[in-house]
Amino acid sequence: MVVAGPGTGKTQVLTLRIANILLQTDTPPDGVLALTFTESGAKAMRERLRSYIGVDAYRIPIFTFHGFAQMLISQYPESYERVIGGRPASDIQKITIIETILNDGQVKLLRPMGDPTYYVSHLLRIIGQLKQEYITPDKLAEIITIQATSLQEVEQYHTKGAHKGKVRSEYTKLETVIAKNRELNHVYRRYEALLTEEKLYDFDDMIVETVKALETTETMVQDLQERYLYILADEHQDVNGSQNRILELLASYHDSPNIFAVGDEKQAIYRFQGASLENFLYFTETFKGTDVISLTENYRSGQTILDAAHSLVEVPDGPLHDLRIPLTAAAVTEAALYRRDFSHQAVEDEWLHAAVKNEVEAGTPPSDIAVIVRTNREVEAVAVALRKNGLSVTASADGDILRHPITQTVRTLITVFVTTKSEAALFETLHHAYWGIPTDDLFRVLQARSYQRSLRSIIGDETFLSELGVGSPAAFLKIATVFEEAQKRELHEAPHRVLEYILKASGLLDHLMCVDPFEGVRVVRRLYDEVQEMVLRDGVSSLREVSQLLETRLAYGLSLTAPYITTSAEAVQVMTAHKSKGLEFNTVFIPHVVDSNWGGTTKRKYFNIPLPTRSESTAQDYIEDERRLLYVAITRAKRKLFITTAQLNAEGRELIPARLLEEIDPAHIIVEDTRVIEQAFNPVQSLACTDQGEVKVDAALLQQVLKERGFSATSLNNYLRSPWDYLYRNVLRIPETQPTHMQYGTAVHNILEYLTRKYTTEGSLPNISVLKKKLQEELGKLPLAVEEFTRLFEKGLTDLSVYHEQLAKSLPHKTKEEFSIRVMFETGIPALPEIPLTGKLDRLDMDEAGRVLRIVDYKTGKSKSRNAIEGKTKDADGAYKRQLVFYTLLLELYGDERYQCREGVLSFVQPNSKGKIVEESFTITDAEVAQLKRELKTAIQEIFEGAFLEVSCDDTVSDYCHLVKALRRP
Repeated sequence: MVVAGPGTGKTQVLTLRIANILLQTDTPPDGVLALTFTESGAKAMRERLRSYIGVDAYRIPIFTFHGFAQMLISQYPESYERVIGGRPASDIQKITIIETILNDGQVKLLRPMGDPTYYVSHLLRIIGQLKQEYITPDKLAEIITIQATSLQEVEQYHTKGAHKGKVRSEYTKLETVIAKNRELNHVYRRYEALLTEEKLYDFDDMIVETVKALETTETMVQDLQERYLYILADEHQDVNGSQNRILELLASYHDSPNIFAVGDEKQAIYRFQGASLENFLYFTETFKGTDVISLTENYRSGQTILDAAHSLVEVPDGPLHDLRIPLTAAAVTEAALYRRDFSHQAVEDEWLHAAVKNEVEAGTPPSDIAVIVRTNREVEAVAVALRKNGLSVTASADGDILRHPITQTVRTLITVFVTTKSEAALFETLHHAYWGIPTDDLFRVLQARSYQRSLRSIIGDETFLSELGVGSPAAFLKIATVFEEAQKRELHEAPHRVLEYILKASGLLDHLMCVDPFEGVRVVRRLYDEVQEMVLRDGVSSLREVSQLLETRLAYGLSLTAPYITTSAEAVQVMTAHKSKGLEFNTVFIPHVVDSNWGGTTKRKYFNIPLPTRSESTAQDYIEDERRLLYVAITRAKRKLFITTAQLNAEGRELIPARLLEEIDPAHIIVEDTRVIEQAFNPVQSLACTDQGEVKVDAALLQQVLKERGFSATSLNNYLRSPWDYLYRNVLRIPETQPTHMQYGTAVHNILEYLTRKYTTEGSLPNISVLKKKLQEELGKLPLAVEEFTRLFEKGLTDLSVYHEQLAKSLPHKTKEEFSIRVMFETGIPALPEIPLTGKLDRLDMDEAGRVLRIVDYKTGKSKSRNAIEGKTKDADGAYKRQLVFYTLLLELYGDERYQCREGVLSFVQPNSKGKIVEESFTITDAEVAQLKRELKTAIQEIFEGAFLEVSCDDTVSDYCHLVKALRRP
């Protein structure tokens, strides 16, 4: 057990241990298992490991606990009957199940008369917590039995005084607690039964079912115990009871297993109070003879910041005293912590914006400056304000877009469409700029509305609009046409396609892409994806149902989160304290440190369950949670830390500095008199817009995209066809409906993958009846209208029946299907030395020795001639051939001799006019690979420098030229 405080080299310790295991023992790379709490933690570990051991880093099993569970599900499906035969339950499905249970007549306390659905969201939350601690319904029943036994020991009646003979309140409260818990257990048990009945499972079930599988499947657990010779667990302070049980089962083979856990009780911000200490005690008690090592040298922060942080969390004695060890600065010699208390939050915010700008102008790289706040709401507000002050900003938070203004605009549009009599929604919609309605015309139409003449009738009446003196009647007629056409489309198109039509035809999507493309794409893309999921997952068939489900999410407080888009590699970082975990910055600002934000307000307890590892929460527990969170925020700073508060907010309400601030040793804080600052302070004026005629896309964003996503064959082809296609499709990822032919192609690829896998494992292809069933299954996953499903099923059955015969004749004995690959490509640019290249190869045919003979790429459209494939015909661009060359380069960079291959085959699944399957085989030459490398380097250089932003857009090539013209404002 390594106690690793902030900045002590936790990732370094973990990765060096893995590297040394491989260096000093004969353990194979896949014999080491590393489990961590977050995806970012797993990524950081693998990247650090790659710098030590190279490509072998990709062979080390590094997972989050859920990622590990997913891997086990795929490898041991027979041990996961519930999961492998089911599908994830949506939030709406879970709510529906709980509502069904509450209405079965057996629940009273949890179904209050005044608000029968009051406990729905609370029940889902507590069931999730029970699963995380591996408390099954049977175990919960045992806990309730213990509670009932303890009730018998409580004196029931007052024996003296004014209340003699009456039931004591202590007894009544405990009796009610037990009664509620019994109803909870009924709901929990029925919830599990209905999930199973509906072939559903929820997110926590992946871990719960893994524990069950490991406990009950002896061959599985033995296999894993023999496979993983060393186990490493990162961020152990945040691991829950179910996850701990997985560690215990994996390591139970040996009396003294090679298990290595790293954690820091002071940074436990993802679990309830006390869990981190319990984890520490659990580990040392479970694994006898555990060596406890404390890392005390900090390589991030100056001593002042470390001492201030320690003074916030230090305790005089008890078990926590041994875990909260002071840290010593080992790399940074000077640091300072400043505190400023302002008279008003508006002044505090203006100072913050100016101070951040001053830091940038003083030479601190923007990416080395962070503003850390307590809530997601503050992230968006601070980010917007900093952008208005001319700063490039990256916001990081779990932003709920359900109440976002753009979401409200879209929901209003939907309401106008689904509710033909909704004058209020139409009234609001007409105000939006995206319709292009002049203000004078808008007022003329709005004032003409009466009981006899509705707005809806006015906007579609060209004669009456002219009588009103409307200068641009076409704008109103367009609105009427859009809604009329949308209503026609809904009769035969899926809701997400109707929504896409409304967003585009109304002009809203184009408007958002011009005004704020990053925020517009972030919100609309997430909304669109959710609506498509409603079609696939919930069987939604109309926009009216979409509207109702969005209302349900709002009613139950179910968030719809969308990550903020990174706009620049060199940008000021704005984030919540939770998101800041594991990061570090030269300069950190923590504003709004007031008690209403950081006070640890006691939350109402809806259930009182004495879990084995959890004592009853108190007000003190909640402030301790905030203490850890503030500790994390403080220790992100290397040299400068600014903490600010205010006395009044915008509503004039008095604010109180967070009580935690008073617990930081004042000897470590420089307090500046803000009266001097306020008197001399001039509010920062918003900077002017970018130069006229320039496209407002930060080249640093493109650099960041290159660094993180690199190129795939598709994105490179997009760029070479038109850089603007690359910008909108691969950078901004503009919301678009996947065309039907592409959806069909996805289904066919899945079927061919299935057939190939069956052939590899069983030695023969499934028969036509199995193929037919698989086609129905794959098409059933797609959001298709009935007519589309029928048409594509007939086409698919015809195409695949012929192709099935071809496969039976041509498949070699050994193949590998759907081979995903990621390699690094050297760019020759010092500031960006390498980027990832990625690909998903449909099929690799191999010889008996496991050497790749050919790369096979399936194409589901009509077959093309060799000249067209190579780009030698009039309208061809050579994208198909370039794709094969790209795959050849991927395998070349992969570094494994067995995968070096120069033969690429394009296999067209659809028979030609003669009913034959066409396959075109190419031998990729050194010259073609070299040419591709040059094309890659040129594209990377142009994107890195932002040079392509000056290229004109050819509307005969790209579909996005109208947006480019809007971006080039005169």
